[in-house]
Amino acid sequence: MRKKNGFTLVELLAVIVLIALLLVIAVPNALKMSSRVKEKAYDTKVDLIEQAAKNYGQSNIGFVRMGTDPDNTNNHYTCTFTYDDNKDITSVKYTLKSGGYSDSLTLGENEYWCIRLTVDDLVASNDLEWDETNRCDGQCTSSNEQYYDNVVLNPKSNYIINKCHVYVYYRYNRVYAAYDKNTCSSQSNSVVDGHEYKPL
Repeated sequence: MRKKNGFTLVELLAVIVLIALLLVIAVPNALKMSSRVKEKAYDTKVDLIEQAAKNYGQSNIGFVRMGTDPDNTNNHYTCTFTYDDNKDITSVKYTLKSGGYSDSLTLGENEYWCIRLTVDDLVASNDLEWDETNRCDGQCTSSNEQYYDNVVLNPKSNYIINKCHVYVYYRYNRVYAAYDKNTCSSQSNSVVDGHEYKPL
């Protein structure tokens, strides 16, 4: 009797079950790995932004040391930081000092003279490279083109972070920088100062 070629129903079902088991194991692990890669890319981006802000601060140390607003030199600001158990900054209070700067002024706990920049300021000062030179995709108007040109992107969300804040402060005779992750992570569909916003 001639033997028939092909698989039996039991063999096909066994193969399907094995493939399903492999997918159940592999897909979640692949998704976790993708999430970890994006998280690491985001942390690296934040480090680059903070280093660019420190470079800016070193070049403009007179402003940083006295918390002088570069756009209005009559205004002087301090930053008061709140930290978590891991010594990471959880919030920043940016305060205009009504009496201006004074060497003799005693600041509060975790309060330092500082300036507030945006990621856009760092790109404009050539301290930070942009990710893409244009995200208009033919949808820009003359009034909004500036918000989609020379953009820096959040690798996790692919939103634009040009309007997110970076605080550059003077502490123990050194310049430090803190990127405001918490406020920035609030996503907006339109351009809002301090937040990441959706590409067109």
